[in-house]
Amino acid sequence: MTKPSSTADWDDFFGEFYLRAYVQDEADAQAGEDALAAARLAGAASGAEVIDVPCGYGRHTIALARAGFRVVGVDRSQTLLDEAKRRAGHERWPKLVRADYRELPLPDASFDAALNLFTSLGYLGDEADTKVLGEIRRVLKPGGKLVLETMHRDRLVEGWQDKDWMLMGEGRLLLAQRTWDPVTGVAQTTQTLIDGRGERDVRTFSVRTYTATELLKMIDAAGFADAKTYGSFTGDPLTTTSRLVIRATVG
Repeated sequence: MTKPSSTADWDDFFGEFYLRAYVQDEADAQAGEDALAAARLAGAASGAEVIDVPCGYGRHTIALARAGFRVVGVDRSQTLLDEAKRRAGHERWPKLVRADYRELPLPDASFDAALNLFTSLGYLGDEADTKVLGEIRRVLKPGGKLVLETMHRDRLVEGWQDKDWMLMGEGRLLLAQRTWDPVTGVAQTTQTLIDGRGERDVRTFSVRTYTATELLKMIDAAGFADAKTYGSFTGDPLTTTSRLVIRATVG
């Protein structure tokens, strides 16, 4: 059976390859808008203490900081954090912390809201991903909100493509070839990045893709309450073609 990729494989993927493949001005601007919409869904106003986990190269974190949030971004990848620091400049916020999100080096009840965006769960498998959710709950204050946004299994199946390609700017082309294991719910993707000189860089990774039902059970097991599902940050209903947004509360 297909399993999620190993930690070593993820460490390799979320480095220079990820930056070359995914840094795009237009996508980064949309990510910033999404981060602010997620904060609104969490009921967090400017000045609130927010954790963005994982934060990657800061495309959500920095937008939140510039909007007045006291935001901490956490990520395992030093390469991505270095890029986030470069983009953030010398402002007081955001604070950036290198850590595995299974063990956050942060005190209990520190944050008003937590954001887990852009399919940032599913890398570890059911048990470890539930542990991640439990760690996020631990660092939230009573009444604090988690907003999680991800691909979900129904949308993946509805719009399944064995292969596709995207123009990524600066003459870069990203090819993707996929397989799907319906028993484990794991999708395996091989990405080939072709730069303007025709040079290729290839990475293969496997992600556990959850149904809304599965994620709600995990969120409940992690100790959250009052979880609600949406198809957008503005409260549209969840459908088989929308992405999945979940808001849950610390009791």
